[in-house]
Order: sequence, then C-alpha cells, then structure tokens
Amino acid sequence: MNTHPTPQLHLLGTTLLLLSPIALLLSGCPYPGTGGATDLDYAAGFAVGFAEDAKYWEGYDDSMATVDAGPIYYQGSSIPAPQEPPYDQGYWDGVWYAYNDGYFVAYDYAFIIGFSEGYDVTFNVDGYTFLSLDTHLEYLDGGFSDGYNDGFSEGRIFGAADYEQGLPFDWLDALAYYREGNDLYFEELDLGTGAYGPVELYIYGTDPAATAKSSGSRLRNTPKSDEPPALSYRSLPETQQNALKQTPGTSPRSDRTLTLDTTWLARVNAYNALFSTNSKSAQPRQRTLR
Repeated sequence: MNTHPTPQLHLLGTTLLLLSPIALLLSGCPYPGTGGATDLDYAAGFAVGFAEDAKYWEGYDDSMATVDAGPIYYQGSSIPAPQEPPYDQGYWDGVWYAYNDGYFVAYDYAFIIGFSEGYDVTFNVDGYTFLSLDTHLEYLDGGFSDGYNDGFSEGRIFGAADYEQGLPFDWLDALAYYREGNDLYFEELDLGTGAYGPVELYIYGTDPAATAKSSGSRLRNTPKSDEPPALSYRSLPETQQNALKQTPGTSPRSDRTLTLDTTWLARVNAYNALFSTNSKSAQPRQRTLR
C-alpha cells in the first residue's frame, strides 16, 4: 500500500524525436548536392570521408572518456574545413560527420543506460519520494556522464509514473514511448520530462569545449541540399562492446539496489533492435491517468 500521496500525472505530447534525443537538429548540415561536376566531386569526397570508421570511433571514445566534470576530449573543431577544391571540402566534411556521429552516439547510448537505471530506481513504492529528493546532474559536455544523467533524470519520471499507474516494469517500453515525443509531468513536484524537467539534451554538432550546449549547434559550412546525412549507428567493435559488458548493482545517483540483471550492452542492443529499420515500428503501450 502506498505511503505517500498519489501524484497527479499529466501526459504531454511533444515533437517526434526519431532514434536519438536531438537527432532533429541535424537539419541545415552540409551534404552532397544533386547535380553538376562540383556536386559530384563533393559527394565523392564526402562518401570517402564519412566512411572513415577510425574517426567515428575516435569520436565515440572521446565521448566515453569525457566523464563527470573532467576534461572534455571532443576534437571535432580540429578537423580541417577547406572551402575548395570540392572533393577536399566534401572529404573533410564527411570526416567531421563521422567523428560527430560517434561522439553523439556514445552520449545516446549512455542516455539509454541512464534511462533504464533511473526507471529501475523509482519503480517502487518510494519512487515518488525519491523524485522529491533527487537532484539532476548536468555536465554540458555530451560525454558519458552527461548522457547517463540526462537519461536517468528522464527515466526516473517514467519509473515512478508506471509504478503509480500499476503498469508492469518495462523501461524499454517507457523509453520507446518517450522517444515517440511523449512527456510526463508531476504537478505536485513541478517536475517532468522534456521541457517540463531540468534536463538539457546534448545538441548534435556542438563543440562542448567552445560553447554551452544550450546555446545551439555549431554547424559546419553551408548546406548543399535540403537532406542531411542520416545519423549512423555503426556496429560496435569488440573493444567498445567489452566496455559495456557490465551490470552495476547500484546507480551513481542512488544507493538503491538495481533489479536490472542485463548488461549495459544488452540494453543498448535491445533498444537498437527495437528501432531497427528491419523490424516493425515499436508500438509502446499508452500511459493514461488513473
């Protein structure tokens, strides 16, 4: 039996968020045009540069290495940005995109992990009390801790809400619902997700060493078409997989024992499988007021 007041929960619809928290901010980025020798040269260079897996995983590792309030390892601003010839411009734009994709994807994977553990911590009779005492940690750098804490803070709202509504434990379903653009809000606490919470999601393409992420994206060069390149979630190499093969007993945000018995890697894989282009669209359960 609950020992605290049942919170009044509001369900709030927001803009669709695609596969990642801020993927919608990709618009306006450079990409090969649709005609002419210059566009073809640019496109050829971009394709080669974007295929640079080493630069992608350098970005990923830099994001993973950026933890808590420590040094920021983002190196995207050091990548050349020539304006000509077109092939070179395209090549280095492609390299920059590869690096930034890797950096952002690491943040996004940390967000998934944090969301699952925030959900776990509050999915119990004391979840509402935890929300009233917990403080969101914001690092503004797009690194692992930043993603983890952003995800944890959003997940904790869903965990408490699902428990209060008598729904079964399912952090993945809650994350799918959130990524469809749905927010939750506890009126009594004036606390919720999205625009109704304290979280500032990392903006793709932002140099965290140069500007606060809330001030906007630092886009590269001039768009060459209306269609930006798709954010790439590349298969994790063995080294990066091994780093996620852990199942902590507690979260850095709580001393409560976690019930999750799957590794971080398994949770990331489960999320990717849910949104795979080869699978049916996820249809998470709807959340309604009690």
